[in-house]
Amino acid sequence: MYHTVQDQPELTANTLDMGISTARFESQMKILARDYDPVTVDDVLAFLNGVGRLPRRPVAVTFDDGFADNAEIAAPIMERCGIRGAFYLTVGLIGTQDFPWYCRLRYAFRTTKRTEWRGLNGSLRGFGNPSDRESALQQAWDYCAALVGTECAKTVATVEKELAVMPLQSNIMMSWDQARRLRRAGHIVGSHTVWHPNLAYLPGEDALRELSESKKRLEEELSAPVLHFSYPHAALERHWTEKTVELSAQAGYQTATTTLSGPVVAGDSPLALRRIQPAEQEYRFRGVIDCTLCGLPNRFPSWAASPS
Repeated sequence: MYHTVQDQPELTANTLDMGISTARFESQMKILARDYDPVTVDDVLAFLNGVGRLPRRPVAVTFDDGFADNAEIAAPIMERCGIRGAFYLTVGLIGTQDFPWYCRLRYAFRTTKRTEWRGLNGSLRGFGNPSDRESALQQAWDYCAALVGTECAKTVATVEKELAVMPLQSNIMMSWDQARRLRRAGHIVGSHTVWHPNLAYLPGEDALRELSESKKRLEEELSAPVLHFSYPHAALERHWTEKTVELSAQAGYQTATTTLSGPVVAGDSPLALRRIQPAEQEYRFRGVIDCTLCGLPNRFPSWAASPS
């Protein structure tokens, strides 16, 4: 489970804060190509449906959110290594200059010059140290994760105004042309909802709308069926439920990935697939994959713990 690949990910610590360097990503893809058996999410689906077999050391590569660097940096590296991945896009942000709402909040709390903030519950919070800022940021994340569309956008804009921080604007998100190019190159392009809410905390009709509208828009723009989905996990503890699995199937998806750590094994629901976060150092990267393939507990800490 990847998110963003950049030459210098440390430069985006106040916005993305979940990237891997280009050099390290290329090294990891070379390891996968040489020592493992890269497969696609389509291969995983066929295995779970009992109509296909997986090789001995299968690993599928996925990307969440839909950042432009996925198409410009990550995909070419993968293609040189013979790897085809799955890219799950936040559809409402494709072709815009907007940042995801959780990135905007991260930037606001980490860069504001204000020393206090009246939180979303009305209580005054001081920013005496970095942990105070992170605690306030988590509160804002939790609040906004259960909102959709204009309601979420208005809340984020209010926080930015209160913290005297200008909204981020950049071509950081993927364009429709980039998404089409990924598909033409043989990658899977799937949905990550319209606005990246936590579906487990939405009313059923709102969750279904996020699932269905993102799928419909992708299919219109790509002129192809969209069968794969990834649950956003911006904040709040659980990001999928039995109900969201039912809604995913109702919307027409055949797979859905979660952020729960672990392997995919025979008998798993295709609409609640586990994934692992890649460790940064090479020995940990291999260790996490090997432990997962063997069904052993993952004893290696992940390289990133930020919401995605």
